[in-house]
Amino acid sequence: MTLEYRGSAHLRYLYWRFIVLGLASLMAWNIYIVSSDFFRYEFRNTPFHDNFESIFSVASNSVNLAALCFALYTQPKADHDHRISRGLLATVVSFIAVFMLPVLGISGWTALVVALTALCVCSVAAAYIQCSVFGIAALLPACCAEGYMSGQAIAGTIASAIQLASVYLSQEPRHDNGSFVQRTREDDERDEGRLRTRSAAYFGVSAVFMVVSMFAWTQLNKNLGAHMSDGHGYEALPSTAAADGGEGTVEGEIEGRDSVFASASLPSQQFGIMREGSPRQTRDLQSASAFEQNESGVTAAASASAEATATATEMNDLETISGSVETSADPEPKLPAWISTLGLDNAQQLYRAYRETFPYICACAIVMGQTLAVFPPLTEAVVSSPKSTPRVAHLTAWHFLLFNIGDYLGRLCTKWVKCSSHRILHAVNGMRTLLIPVLLMFPTLATPAQRTLLIHSDLLFLVLVLVLGWTNGWVATIALIAGPRRATNKGLAGSVLGFAMCIGLVVGAVASYPILLLAGIS
Repeated sequence: MTLEYRGSAHLRYLYWRFIVLGLASLMAWNIYIVSSDFFRYEFRNTPFHDNFESIFSVASNSVNLAALCFALYTQPKADHDHRISRGLLATVVSFIAVFMLPVLGISGWTALVVALTALCVCSVAAAYIQCSVFGIAALLPACCAEGYMSGQAIAGTIASAIQLASVYLSQEPRHDNGSFVQRTREDDERDEGRLRTRSAAYFGVSAVFMVVSMFAWTQLNKNLGAHMSDGHGYEALPSTAAADGGEGTVEGEIEGRDSVFASASLPSQQFGIMREGSPRQTRDLQSASAFEQNESGVTAAASASAEATATATEMNDLETISGSVETSADPEPKLPAWISTLGLDNAQQLYRAYRETFPYICACAIVMGQTLAVFPPLTEAVVSSPKSTPRVAHLTAWHFLLFNIGDYLGRLCTKWVKCSSHRILHAVNGMRTLLIPVLLMFPTLATPAQRTLLIHSDLLFLVLVLVLGWTNGWVATIALIAGPRRATNKGLAGSVLGFAMCIGLVVGAVASYPILLLAGIS
């Protein structure tokens, strides 16, 4: 077996395991979305029958943000293996608890408390999983971050496809003249039984999948951590750049990256370069070349000077995915006075990671905030226009599916549509902002009859939703790949970018309320 084949095989192994972790991290929220009919029926005797989605959204995002703050602060000394394993286990237990609701026929306030508690537990678990996975993926080839982000999008796509299929399968029968067949009490009881059975299947299958995810993570950690001397899996990886004798030097950077690939049985010189047949082709040939030039420059002073000049010119042109070499020699940034007074142990490391990746932090937070401000609060309220040609039945279900397909394709397209400039990411975010007033021009159930500035095209609405999803996936994934490469502590930088995404989601959730008011929706 050749060295190149072993590298490709290991990269494929990494890629698919990170896809599984991505699926697992968003499985809970997507299953809750798919089961909205079940929860609406279960909460029929509570005041939250019509607005439980908002309750779930606020509770999930708030708890996730609080947990992510603590996970990020303690990340430099964290054991990622334990965090991910326990997070997956907590999610399994939560799904089992919710699985019992349809099985035992529990409804009303008891069902609300159980469902809300399980969702909050899943949100805490997702925060710990996300923080650790982003930290790990930042130290590995770009395909790992892509795999994790793609897995999250796949989870949404599967959930929305199930939802769309359920809508078509649950259509009420009609007479030949188009009128609905009169329903009987037996029909209602039969539908209730089917709803409970379908929901129990959702939750049961999800619990089984989470168990499979635990197994996948265990195998991944064993494979990559088998040769690590400390025996704690990834615990030492985030601080690789800060290891003794390695901080602030190109040699330390190369040595840190070599240690990751040594544990994965990959040749150190293959960093960033995937042979043909791997899930992701080379993204940063220039980066690898820069590292080789700097490494050879250590042995010859005259040669080192020329190579350093060429490398600096190359990085200035790229703006750069390999910017970590350029920034690793920067002096330690001074903490703001108000942070210093708090006496936080890890504040200096966090602040440095924040400073080094700030443009990408902004790109992550903005793209997530833009998305959640309109999807799904505003887009879900858009209805099919009688003037549209053609009209699309079940427009809401179709728009969920197309957004998630676009989100997945955007994350997948980072293999081919490459970018290392944060300015381009901000330009794309600027153009995405124009989608908000355009989406406000589509009809909703609350649109007054005298309003004239409306777009009567269901197909155009679905195309715009697809674009919204594609740009969401592409910008977020590019930022998560390129950002950590500019940082000294890449693992910590990856976690900081994950935290920025969560901040964007919270801000977007809050911003959705004034946007809904502009649309006339109370």
